[in-house]
Order: sequence, then C-alpha cells, then structure tokens
Amino acid sequence: MNARILVVDDEPDIRLLLKDILEDEGYIVDVAEHAMAANDIRQVSNPDLVLLDIWMPHIDGVTLLKQWKASGDDHCPVVMMSGHGTVETAVEATRYGAVDFVEKPLSMAKLLSTVKSALSGSGYGERQENRRREEPVGNSHIVKNLKQRMQDLRGSSQPVFLAGPNGSGKRIWAEFLCQTTGGLKIHDTSLDIEQQAPLTANLYVEEICDLSLDQQLKLLEAIRTNRVESRFRFIVASRFNYDALKENPLVDQGVVRMWSSAILIPSLEEHIEDIPELLEYYVNWYSDHEQLPYRHFNVAAQNLLRNHRWSGDIAQLKQFVKSILTNSESEQIELQEIEQTLRQVIETSEAKAGNRMQITVDMDLDLREAREVFEREYLSRHLALSGNNMTELARRVGQERTHLYRKLKSLGLQAKKQ
Repeated sequence: MNARILVVDDEPDIRLLLKDILEDEGYIVDVAEHAMAANDIRQVSNPDLVLLDIWMPHIDGVTLLKQWKASGDDHCPVVMMSGHGTVETAVEATRYGAVDFVEKPLSMAKLLSTVKSALSGSGYGERQENRRREEPVGNSHIVKNLKQRMQDLRGSSQPVFLAGPNGSGKRIWAEFLCQTTGGLKIHDTSLDIEQQAPLTANLYVEEICDLSLDQQLKLLEAIRTNRVESRFRFIVASRFNYDALKENPLVDQGVVRMWSSAILIPSLEEHIEDIPELLEYYVNWYSDHEQLPYRHFNVAAQNLLRNHRWSGDIAQLKQFVKSILTNSESEQIELQEIEQTLRQVIETSEAKAGNRMQITVDMDLDLREAREVFEREYLSRHLALSGNNMTELARRVGQERTHLYRKLKSLGLQAKKQ
C-alpha cells in the first residue's frame, strides 16, 4: 500500500502540479485549498504526510500546524512550503512540530527527496509492515484461549517454544505474541547467535532442527544469560513432536526439555469452525495488499470448505483463497469453480510433497563431515533445478548470494555469476 499525502495550498496550479508529480511517483494524493478543507479530509482519511503551505486565507499554515500538534496525539509528519519571504517562518515552524520545509518556487528533486526522508523518519515503513502483518483469526474456544495465553505472556521476556504442524501459522502467532515488544527478527540459520546480537527485536527460530548442534548450544546459552529485565525474548519453533525431537541425535537435549513447556499451535482440523472467518479475513487481506477483487463465499461454499481436508493447513487455505480471487472478478463464487480450484491446490501440494531428496550418509563420519555431504548434495540438486542460475538458486534456498558463492566454493560446486 502506497503512502497517502495531503497537499494543503490555496494556489490551484500548485495543488494540481504537486498532485500530478506525487501520483507519478506512486503516492496517493489528497488536496485541500484551505485549513477547513484540510481538517475535513483528515477526518475521513489518515495521511502519512502533509505538505502544508504557510500563507493561506483565514487560517495560515503555522497556526494550523499548532492546532494539529496541540493535543500531543498527532504524529503525522508535516513539511512546510514557503515562499522566499517566509523561509524564516518555515524554519520557526519546526519548533511547533514541522519535520522540514521546502522553498517556492519548488524544486521537484528537492521536494521528492524531502518527502521520502520525511516518510522514512516517521516510521512509515514500519507501519506498512505492521499493516501487512497477518493476525491469528478465529472465535473458536481453542483460538480464543491461545490468544489469551499469548497476551498474558507479553509482559515477560521468558523464552517460548511453539510446536505445530507446517502451515499452522507458528510465525503468525509469534508475531502476535511480540506486537508490543519490538517486533520479530527471523533468525538466519547461516549465522551464529552472536552475529545477530545484541537483539533489537525478539529472535524467532523457525525450525530448531535446522540449527547445528553448535548453534543450538549457543542459543541455549543466550537464552540462559538473557537478562530478566530484557525487553526481548527468544522464540523457538518446530513442526516435530516431543518424541521425534528426543530421538533425533542432531537435537540437543536442552532443546528437547524446552518442548516440555511448549505452546501447541493447533492444526486447522482442530478448529474447522473458524474456516468461514478465515475465508473472509484472507479475502480482505488479498484485496487490501495485492488489490485482488473482493469475492464472496456463500454458505454452501463455506460448508464445502469446512469439510475439506487441508493437508497444508492454514497456509494451503490461504493459497486456495488467492487462487479463487485470481480466477475471476465475479463477486459470486460458484461451487464448480471451488471444486476445480481445490483440485489444482491439491495437485500443487502433492507436487511439492514429492519434491524430496534422499541421501545415504556414512555413520563413521563426524558431524561436520556428514553435514558437508548433505550440503553438497542439497545444493548440487538445487543448482540443477535452477539451471545453474545463481539468482534462482538464492531464491530457492533462501540465502544471500554472497554467502552462497562462498559456500559453493568450499563445497567444490560452481554456478553462473549474474
């Protein structure tokens, strides 16, 4: 979603010019010719930035700025626009809350630079990320209880273990837990814990089994030494149950003990009564964030989908909604279309499930050597699937290209540089 900018200026030519230029840059632009119109617009929209002229009839820009900032609750950044004779006034306006000023006649390069800087400094990017963040959805007993448990934990910094099947939304729940404490930092499994400290956000490990034993030990030590008064926490997740972790020789027993107090994220099968609400949520989510058309699931469609077995859990349901919205702009969704789309989603899921690799590892190898065997085979297979293309390889394995070049070289593999 692009930033919304309100332009307040009594000169029609300037309003039109700024609207055209800013819209060409991808911004959403509202215009107002005086203070009253500006106040009316702000009542119905929520601008991310205001460009405010100083000299206007009835109420000048500085007075209007003072009114907006008087309550202390207005955090929208304001950039003043001033003629040559009012630069000092514009500078003075920064004392009342303006973040910057631009001088008339306007330099478009200076204007766009100032707009970008003001939006960046206002935390706009962070707000956009929050708007895109998914929420756990449902009014079932199991979801309500889980929400309450997460809210009860927000006041502490104790580590949390989340256990649940693939696609059940463990990361969504982790983000819900951390809404009030600095957001979520996803752990890069190619780095040591020390390389990602000091923490500036809660650290989330997507799958504990993806960490080496050495990384697990460093994680456990970091958890142990994390100060009680810390604002941040460690969140560890796994798709495996207790028995599978306990029997896995590549999982430290300290991690296994963490599972004993795990928060269980339910599979969709455990709360199918939430499917109608999930359908509505993701229809609106895709409409807002990807501008897909709004389409309606009637009661018959909802019942059909409640009785479907979602092998890929909520992630598969979400993909199904996206596919349905992409199929047509017709608001009504027919049962035949649902059945056809379900078959496509199932086929895609089965194809992904078949994307497996089996290798034989000599048990006389030590852990480092065994890991090297796996990495060589894994990356070699992905290199072939990506047509020896480094950009595609990086996308497939979720690693930064510079790190991948070093890793491939150490394993004796080669890819085409882009």
